[in-house]
Amino acid sequence: MNSREMTSGTTTQSPPLTKTESGLTFDAFLRLLRAKPESLDAYLGEIGASVALPTSQTTVHCRYLKFDGTNTPRVKALADRLARELINYAIPRSDIEKAHKKADGPHDAKHFAALYRKANRLFADIDKTGEGGELLLYLMAETYLRLPQLFCKMPLKTSSQMHYHGADGIHGTFDPSSGSLALYWGESKLYATPSSAIEACFGSLAPFLLPDGSSTAPQNRDLQLLNDNLDLCDPQLEAALLRYLDVDDPTFNKLTYRGLALVGFDSEFYNSTGKPVTEADLTVALSKAVDSWHNSTSHYVTKHNITSIGIELFCLPFPSVEAFRAAFLEELGIR
Repeated sequence: MNSREMTSGTTTQSPPLTKTESGLTFDAFLRLLRAKPESLDAYLGEIGASVALPTSQTTVHCRYLKFDGTNTPRVKALADRLARELINYAIPRSDIEKAHKKADGPHDAKHFAALYRKANRLFADIDKTGEGGELLLYLMAETYLRLPQLFCKMPLKTSSQMHYHGADGIHGTFDPSSGSLALYWGESKLYATPSSAIEACFGSLAPFLLPDGSSTAPQNRDLQLLNDNLDLCDPQLEAALLRYLDVDDPTFNKLTYRGLALVGFDSEFYNSTGKPVTEADLTVALSKAVDSWHNSTSHYVTKHNITSIGIELFCLPFPSVEAFRAAFLEELGIR
């Protein structure tokens, strides 16, 4: 049996892991990060402090697009910033490591050019693509929450004419106090209104956060894919993590499911028919809308019975989500 298969038959069980024996450490996950805490400071600002909603285990983080020197929201600049993350997001770590080793010298970049072309061709060339949002969620998770990506489905795509199915990606971290591995299922939605984006996001995310213990549970396919495609370029870390994915290992019982979400939506506050809008004007106006986003979040978290699940939600108003989609496709050379 392949060591990366999630076993379901009779196996020789390993002893349960304690928090000191698991082989996982919080620092090991921090070393997997590829974004610094200040990575997005030039592009996104914060609308107030993050808020833990009192009726659930959801924390809401609200951001906005900063303005450049011409007082223009940095929509196209953010798309450019995301385009520079294609390799980190979509290419397995071992392929990146091979590119380093194959280089003919310290200044040889041809193998990385090949990786960029490969990553670029994985993205959907369709007008309503949501992959810009998925890439942004990845970068926000690494930057703001310090949650490294453990698995991306992009390399598994067989056509640029479609999106892959299931959650947008899986991030993770380790809690040394309990010895538990927390996996974060990611979901991003870009819609015209906050309520429609939040409704669609939690409707898609909820099935992955509510395991029923059966072999047909929605997240089982993602766990199998993670199990079969784990690629951290750290054999010891991979071996320790794989034990948490083995349903016949007692360590599996220390695996917890959490949610990671981004909702992007249009906001009229970026525009004005009177005097030009300044960044200060924008933040004041958006701060008054935050309560409605919180209320919508509480409603849909309750509706989908995931109030007891830890969820990190980013809310990001845009001047136009369609303009962001178009800018992202343009940066990829698709439009």
